[in-house]
Amino acid sequence: MKFFSFFLLIGIGHCLATNSYSQSKLFTMKTSQKTVKQVFQEIEKNSEYIIFYMDQIIDTNRKVNIDVKNQQVSAILDQLFLGTDNTYSINDRQITIYHKGEQPNSQQQSNKFTVTGVITDAQGESMIGVSVKVKGTTLGGISDMDGRYSISVPNKNDILIVSFLGYATEEIKINGRRNINIRLREDTKALDEVVVIGYGQQKKESVVVSMSSVKPSEIAAPTRNLTNNLAGQVSGLIAVQRSGEPGYDDAEFWIRGISTFASNSSASTPLVLVDGVPRKITDIEPDEIETFSVLKDAAATAIYGAEGANGVILVTTKRGKDEKPKITFKTEHSISSPQRLPEFVGSADYLSLYNEALNNDGEPDLFSAELIEKFRTSTDRDLYPDTDWIGELLRKNTHNHRYTLNVRGGSARSRYFVSGAYYTESGIYKGNPTEKYDTNIGLDRFNLRSNIDMDVTSTTLVSIDLAGQYLIGNYPGESSSTIFRSMLITPPYCFPAVYSDGTVATYEQERGVNMRNPYNQLMNSGYTRQWRTGIQSKVGVRQKLDFITKGLSAKVNVSYDFDATFKSIRSYNPSRYHATGRDENGNLTFIQVVSGTPDLSDLKDNGIEAQKKIYIDAAINYKRIFAEKHDVSGMLLYMQKETQLKTQPLPYRKQGLVGRFSYSYDGRYFLEGNFGYTGSEAFAKNHRFGFFPAVGLAYYLSNEPFYPGVLKNYINKIKLRASVGKTGNDTTSDRFIYRPTFSMNAGSWSQGIGSNGGTNSIGQGIIEGFPETLDIGWEIEKKQNYGFDLGLFNNKIDIVFDYFRSERSNILMQRKTTPTLSGFRVNQYANYGIVSNHGVDMSLNAHHQIGKVKLSARGTFTFARNEIKEYDELPQKYPWMERTGKRINENNLYIAERLYTKEDFIINKNSNGIESYTLRPELPQSTLGGLLGPGDIKYKDVNGDGVIDSYDKVVGVGHPNVPEIVYGFGLNIEYKGFYASVFFQGTGNCSVLLGGNTPEGWYPFAWGVDQSSYRTFALDRWTESNPSQNVLMPRLHKDNANNANNQVASTWWLRNGGFLRLKNMEFGYQLPKQFLKKFNVQAARIYVMGYNLALWDDLKYFDPEAGNANGGNVYPKNRTFTLGIDFTF
Repeated sequence: MKFFSFFLLIGIGHCLATNSYSQSKLFTMKTSQKTVKQVFQEIEKNSEYIIFYMDQIIDTNRKVNIDVKNQQVSAILDQLFLGTDNTYSINDRQITIYHKGEQPNSQQQSNKFTVTGVITDAQGESMIGVSVKVKGTTLGGISDMDGRYSISVPNKNDILIVSFLGYATEEIKINGRRNINIRLREDTKALDEVVVIGYGQQKKESVVVSMSSVKPSEIAAPTRNLTNNLAGQVSGLIAVQRSGEPGYDDAEFWIRGISTFASNSSASTPLVLVDGVPRKITDIEPDEIETFSVLKDAAATAIYGAEGANGVILVTTKRGKDEKPKITFKTEHSISSPQRLPEFVGSADYLSLYNEALNNDGEPDLFSAELIEKFRTSTDRDLYPDTDWIGELLRKNTHNHRYTLNVRGGSARSRYFVSGAYYTESGIYKGNPTEKYDTNIGLDRFNLRSNIDMDVTSTTLVSIDLAGQYLIGNYPGESSSTIFRSMLITPPYCFPAVYSDGTVATYEQERGVNMRNPYNQLMNSGYTRQWRTGIQSKVGVRQKLDFITKGLSAKVNVSYDFDATFKSIRSYNPSRYHATGRDENGNLTFIQVVSGTPDLSDLKDNGIEAQKKIYIDAAINYKRIFAEKHDVSGMLLYMQKETQLKTQPLPYRKQGLVGRFSYSYDGRYFLEGNFGYTGSEAFAKNHRFGFFPAVGLAYYLSNEPFYPGVLKNYINKIKLRASVGKTGNDTTSDRFIYRPTFSMNAGSWSQGIGSNGGTNSIGQGIIEGFPETLDIGWEIEKKQNYGFDLGLFNNKIDIVFDYFRSERSNILMQRKTTPTLSGFRVNQYANYGIVSNHGVDMSLNAHHQIGKVKLSARGTFTFARNEIKEYDELPQKYPWMERTGKRINENNLYIAERLYTKEDFIINKNSNGIESYTLRPELPQSTLGGLLGPGDIKYKDVNGDGVIDSYDKVVGVGHPNVPEIVYGFGLNIEYKGFYASVFFQGTGNCSVLLGGNTPEGWYPFAWGVDQSSYRTFALDRWTESNPSQNVLMPRLHKDNANNANNQVASTWWLRNGGFLRLKNMEFGYQLPKQFLKKFNVQAARIYVMGYNLALWDDLKYFDPEAGNANGGNVYPKNRTFTLGIDFTF
């Protein structure tokens, strides 16, 4: 609570700040022999003041001396007009110069020709603070709260210049009109003029690197996790969400694909920076975000040295502004329902199908027709259960709620942004009817953020950022993966979820880990509580050093972050029973299978996971324009970071030096070079530091003087870009990998000298672990990028296209081919392997207005393909077995040709008339095991040796399990305050292998009749009466052993994992500003939103994005409908 109170006090303190602009804006100016006009320009350049005067009343070429320090603008003006007949008046940010003894604007009033009107935006809403000037003079004014302006002009044929930040400047001829209403249109070039890059900002027109960005509003979604809505939103970013479980639903994401086969997953994970500091983005509130950018090529990422090889994601949070406090409140309420849940056959069908499997294996029926009929029709579901595990355990709907409150404002001297948010979400599990504890998943998250900027002097800026997240999670005693697995392998006929009299049900005998009641694992296993705390802090100081040389500045940032997770567990193990029948009174009779305890266990502390991070950077920056055409900038930065884990005695440390030089000439030619010089603890002294340079060029063809003016009406922007560079990676799963290690894993030694002649042993000894590898060094990636930016029809259509190539070498890995006879107990680390990667990414944005209807569209496309050029593998007998030359994560499969038919076998019958099958000798003989017969899968004898074995497996069939293609496209429409938007996201060049990692979750009767289930899609199967080749399932077998031939990974089970998803749809209404003014409300919006609304794919059985885990039966993603309201005061 102290932490929360501190944030609230900061916010309240800044909300109470009421200094006016003229009181709070201070100047330091020391000039000698400058003209009055130059002094005016200096004031306007370093403040938000606008100075109005008429040329005939003031000598702007008069030379003056000014000397003020930390004083208000009035001190400058007093010195400026000392001894003259001029004076001034200040009205907020408007300064008017006039003769002494006259009233301000009296010169204009004497002219008697006044123009008035209302200034509105494209939607007809009035605009406040728009500048209106008379061209060729300094006469002017500003529109008021209602958008009205009034200006006296010298001549009724003058021209008005109307300008406002973010809107195109308009020049309007008066032509004798006294009332002129003006409508301004957005200037898209001005709106995104400045973009965030590594360690700084640049004007968008001067950017030479490959980067893409997305508006925070476009990645906002009714979920806790920001990563869930990234796919398809940003070009170059590939994201996959495997699970929808609250708290464990992080998406995996890569920038321009995967370019390493190193086993450590973080070796291909991009660097994520929040406000310049390495941090997670999973728990950031979308309303806190100002910009979200992705840096992709070497010119953008080499500056991060060792951490830039996989690309960089930059997130900046909102900061305060010099304006009156704006308070924004938003609330969202959502209803969700799980999608693509598995469907299972009932008990009667299950037993019939198992009899069929037995018959296929040459065995008689196990279940009689009479018994099967009882399971089909009986009303006694205690003894003849037909349990729907999905219906028993999962809800049809769940909900989440979000509340956010932001305050943004400040003065010229101090600015602030304070945000607080609360998010709550419940899972899809049903609650425990005994109400001893909550068995459903529940999350409550609190977010607080405070960003403060203070101009302690006119040249010194101090920034203090504080943020925190506090998450409380409730989970069942068993994990979701265990519960879903149990639903997959528990038949519906064995027992009900719970007996009708409340008795806890189970198998007749609980054997191994498979034979458990899924209901008990959810309802009767206890619960787990989690508390996750995150605190992030940063202090930054930026100092202008113009007294040394103009354009020089320095900055220092120090951040301290702390994260901790505390977990407590209370387990529950009740007695469990199995019903054997009913007594003469009709009561159930039981056998006790497990003798448990009636109460929850004592609270078990599962420990604390904690870490602290310290990050420091200090930089010298220089930026200056010479002769109005030569724009030069540079930076030299030192960084150091330290991460201390609770479980590690030594902190992780990294340090580096960063440099950047940029030059542009006349807005046409651009050059940028940068480097990162980074040190890593992973390598020995002679290889510890790596140097990673990059250079980028850009050519703004459309800014050339010779560029045809008529062509600018159609292609107004053509910018060409190219970059080359080198980045590095030092990520491994172990630390100090160059050092030899020893462990206490040596086996005991028997001396054979026991007192009775028996053995006697000495305890474990020390044994060698990793061998010394002093020559190991950086993993290196060389990158190239070639791209162009196009603006069409005055930027109504904006296209950004990039082609990229890279090659990663010296890959950090443990050798796979070290022979045992070498004496190494553990395979040593080495730099070995080469992976190339290439592809394209592009984005398109378009906007158009037809009358009062505003239309906009956007789209992204990313294609990234890798190839293994060098791989640590033994020479293979056949080329199709090699990983070299293939893609990362490609399948290694048998080639399924068809299902066997009776003609493929020699058929024999025993005395009971049961057939047995012997494969004809002219056909390839299988070594894969199982009982072969008609309806089983026949594989291709790839090497033609007459045997189906591992030499017939082919590497590179289908596509990898990570999509090579990711795309997204959306459309927006606005009309008189109403708006609607829709966004689709999809993937391509991705394969899913059915049952690839869990045969039990896919194949019927994998563990026999009592430890399996049968999904409805498996009814599409081969049978004696339906000997079709066009079926999903080959013939049934009674267990894994007999089904061994069909369960191997093969093309029979390979499916297209691509999909198209209707990700977001929103409809809303912006209430009219004129109406809201009555209630002192600046803006208000009400909207409804749909999320994960529809899915089109070839798979159908489960969500293809889930991949192969548990046969696709993981905690599902939800379809969500949301109602939201937000207000700005």
